[in-house]
Formats: sequence, structure tokens, C-alpha cells
Amino acid sequence: MDNNNSGVAIRRTSSSIISPTNSTTSNIPVEDDEYGEDFDLSISSHKRKQSGIPLEVAEGMSRASMEPSLEQIADDEEEGFISERRQSLPRIQSSSRLSALRPASPIPEFDEIFDGENRRFRYASSIKFLSTRNILILAFITVLAIVITIHTPSQPDPGVDVSRPVEADAPTEDGESHFEDVGPGLEFYTEVDHVRYYKSPDKMKEMKSEGPTPADRELGGMHVFKNVCLTNNIDAMSYENDPTTSLRGLIYFTRDQEHNSQRCVPCSNSENMDRWDGTYEDEKVVKHKCGMNGLHTMYATSAGDWSNCILEDENTQLMKKFGQTQSPTNVTSVHFFQAPTFLLQFNAFDMESALFDMLMTYLPFWKKYELNEFPFTSLISHSVKGCISHSHHPFCELLHQMAAFWEVQDLSWESNENTLYCYKTLYYNQVGYNRNLEHEGHVTKEVFGGLRENLFNRFGLPRRRTIEAREKDAAIQGQDLLGTKIILYDKTSRDETHWTDMEAVITEAKSLDKYKDVTFVVVKDFDDLSVAHQARTFNEADAVVMVHGQHMANAIYAVDGTSFVGVGCSGTVPLIGNPRFMELMDSSYKHVSKCKEDNEDETEACTVCQDDDHFTMTLLAFEKMIDDVMAK
Repeated sequence: MDNNNSGVAIRRTSSSIISPTNSTTSNIPVEDDEYGEDFDLSISSHKRKQSGIPLEVAEGMSRASMEPSLEQIADDEEEGFISERRQSLPRIQSSSRLSALRPASPIPEFDEIFDGENRRFRYASSIKFLSTRNILILAFITVLAIVITIHTPSQPDPGVDVSRPVEADAPTEDGESHFEDVGPGLEFYTEVDHVRYYKSPDKMKEMKSEGPTPADRELGGMHVFKNVCLTNNIDAMSYENDPTTSLRGLIYFTRDQEHNSQRCVPCSNSENMDRWDGTYEDEKVVKHKCGMNGLHTMYATSAGDWSNCILEDENTQLMKKFGQTQSPTNVTSVHFFQAPTFLLQFNAFDMESALFDMLMTYLPFWKKYELNEFPFTSLISHSVKGCISHSHHPFCELLHQMAAFWEVQDLSWESNENTLYCYKTLYYNQVGYNRNLEHEGHVTKEVFGGLRENLFNRFGLPRRRTIEAREKDAAIQGQDLLGTKIILYDKTSRDETHWTDMEAVITEAKSLDKYKDVTFVVVKDFDDLSVAHQARTFNEADAVVMVHGQHMANAIYAVDGTSFVGVGCSGTVPLIGNPRFMELMDSSYKHVSKCKEDNEDETEACTVCQDDDHFTMTLLAFEKMIDDVMAK
């Protein structure tokens, strides 16, 4: 069927008019052994096969008394015989135009039988037939026939394909319209570039979800789902503590939960859900499995069932209580992606979390896929729209520069309250799976070093990654690796924890003779620097001293042997301070926090905290910190 047409295929049928030259009609048998009262009918029938008179006209001639024999005679013999007999047979002439086209018939006309007075019989018969009783009977029969006709299903023309009904407003310009019988309803969608667009969830046939199954038996952290839909947690972006864009709802289609009134409510984000089959506290409330970190499960029998379920007041209130209000809230259309799709999910508000929650899980898969072939052809990111295609978000820029997905297509999506996004095959890189690098061997030094070499080349960073390479370059250029460059950042430009007297302490330290070969570089605000500029700043540093924050993720651009110092009031060590990460970097980390009460001699490198958001550092504490950095 041509999908650019109306969707109805017309099949041509042969004409009901039989050609006079057709072999099946040119051999009509006639009686030739004897002739009697039916002889003229034989003549007439035989002559009709030779003439060009259509059967529609020929049906006006009576063939009721014709008795054809099983034998045939030759045409030349028959013609002579017919000619002789025709001279002796009387003909009844007719004024009808049809008479001129056909031979005479032995059957008399009506007027010839009932001429003159006998015609009164005909009139009387007509009057009798048109009596009141007969008219009523005729009217009843007519009405009954009409009723039967109306209520009898019409049979389709065999030349018309009705297996695909057509909607008047079905769009066909940019894609294909499809219909499938699925029971009581019909599935209707328009497909463009492997995406099926449904104008209503009711137009979808029932789906059955599958998974999760491991994307790779040798590597953990990536899962494959079949026939699922994704939603966005709109509460998570406004969490008072640690807002995030890394939470999604997963609609899992099954009839196992159809009698559970809370089937569409996801569990709260209060627990670490590291396994799909784990047992968590909220299961007692929602009466179903919770899912895993970053992907909280909801159950439904269909897209329409899920939409109706979340609109129930009890479920709406429970989702608000859990901080799990989902979008879309009222599904009126569905986009169903047919191509295998990768879910790119990370916290766009925190570059450091994105690095450890997403990239540290994905790295070994990236290394394997770039050597072979990516199992998915498209990518969807609800964390940052157009992350791979056009976004300048720092983490998206990192992924782009490292060619994390090569030629995988970055899918576009609409931000509205009515469109639900579903996937025939979904690859989920589990958020936080390798956040603390606890899966030994998942990210090797070789793989991580290869990533950094790639980034150094793509960003055109000036310093070589390894100490050996830098020493070799210095020897070629006749230079010594003397001096120390320290990058410092106090975060005073942001409404967060910051170091209030950093620049004053640095000014005092510069006057000390022991720091004459030290270059102190103060960064005012990393948000004012491009991604490339931030990468270059960290690459040029021998040591980085900064207040805790997402800017520390730029450590990935630093050279081997860099010393990192995190400063603040909290004793919580940031993610880059993980000893396993420092081992991958061939670097070191020191954490400086609030001074203890017994630090009267000020020999400890620590901070003096006015409150949780403001702190200072004495000159002696600063000297201790810098001396430790230079010793390494």
C-alpha cells in the first residue's frame, strides 16, 4: 500500500461484460439433429454468439425453452440449413428498437394476445391488483425490506481493502500511518524516524515490560528494559538539600499489580536502592518493588491506566509526601521510540556528582563500545536538554570532547505536562553504581588514563599528563621543573560556604621568604570561565586549594602528581578525596576542616568557623597547609 495515499487500497476487478470473441461463449451448443417448435430459439441462440450483442441486451430474449444438445454442427452446414428454414417461417414484427437488433421470436407480444375487447381483462386485472388490501400488503413488505436492509451489515467490496481504516485527520505527509487489530480497539500512530506518535494513550495496544537484564555479563551497572516509559520527578529539582535532575520514574507494564491502588506511586528517595531486587522500607506503603537509584518504579497495565491512577487524590497526596510528583501529570499523547535508546542521567546541578555517579559507571562500557559497536543508536537526556548535540553544560562538554557516544543520535523532547515518552529498548546506566569506586576493577588505571589523555588532546591542554612526559619535555626545552603554582578558590561569589579572609592570608604569606618560588593564583568565580578555561586552570596547577564544591570535578584535567586540598567547616570528604580516585590520578588529597578545641598551639592546619557557611584561617594554619602541599 502506498502510505502517502488515503490508506485504502483499491483492487481492480474484471468487467461483468463477456467478450463475444471469448472462447467460452463462442462454442454454445445448439440442437441440430431435428427441428421443431424450439428450432427458432436454436437459430436465435446460435446467431447471438456470432453477433456483437452484449449479454445485457441478450437477456431480453427468452431462452427458457432452449434444449441444447451435446453435439455441435459446422458453421457452413448450419448456415445453409438455417437459410432454407427461415424462408418458410412467419415472423412477428415488433415496434421496439430491440426488434431491429434481434431475430424474430416465436413468442407473441402481450398486445397481440389481448387485443380489442380482450384488453378489458387486462384492465380489470390491474384494478383488482390495486385493491386496498393488496396495497397495504405491498406497503408492509416494502417497509419490512427497508428495515432488514438497514440492520444487515454490508459486505465489503472485494476490490477495496478495509483492513486498515482511515481517519480523516490522520497525518501522512511526514510519516506512515499504521493500524493494527488489537481486540476491541484499534492502534493508530504516525511513525517518523523510528518514533511512533500517538495522539492518545488509548490508541496504543497493551504493552508488557521486560527486564532489567544486564547489558554486559562481564560488567555491572548497566541494565536493559523492554517496553517501558519514563517520567520526570519535578519535586527533586527543588529539594531543600541537594536538588537534583537525576531522578526518573519508570512505568513498568504488567497486570500483576492491577488490583493495587498504589501501583502508580513511586517509593521515596530516602534510601540507597542499589539493587532492583532489594527490599526497602517504602514497599510496605506502596505494596510493590521500589526499583533502583535514579529509577523509581511505578506499575500500570497501560499508559492510560497510569495517567488515571496518579490523578486519584490519595495517590497524588502520597507522591507529594514522598517528594515524588511526576511529570507528565495528564497524558494526552505518547512518543514511543522504536530504536534502542540510552538514558543519559546525571545531576546537572553538581558536576562532581555527575562525574562519579554517571561517568565512573559508564567508562568501561565506553571503552568496550568504541572498540566494537554501540548497542544503542539513540540517546535521551532529561537531565540537560540536548546534552550531546548542543549544550555547553560542563559535564555535557566533557562527554562531547571524549566522544562518549560517537555518532549516537541525541533525541529531542518536549517539556510539557501531557506527553509521555516510552521506549521499546532502554539502556539504563545506573546512577551511583560506582560512585565510591567500590567495584574493584570496574574502572582501571589504564582506562582512566586513556580518558584523560583523550581530554588533554581535545582541549589542547599545555602540560603533559604524566611526570615522566613532563620531565622529558623540560629536558628537550632546556628548562627545569622549578617553582610551584597553587590555584585557590574561596567561593565568596556564591551564596554558599566560603572562606572570608583567604586573599588577606595569601597576601601575608607572599611576604614570607620560603614562598618566593610559589605562585598563588586566585580564581574569583568558576562560573565566569568557559569549560576549556577551567580545564586549563587545573592543568597548569601543581596544587589546588579550594572550598568544597562541584568545581573540584575539574580535577580530571589536572596532571599526575597534583596535590588537592579541600577546605571548609565540615568533616565530610568530597568525592575527589576518595583514595581510590587519587590512586587513579597518581595524586594526593588532604582535607582541612574545623579546628579542634585543644588546638591551642595552632600547629594543626584547620579552619575557624563562625557558622556552617563562613570560616577563616590563621596565618600559621595556612603556612602549615602550604608546607604540607609543597612537601609532596
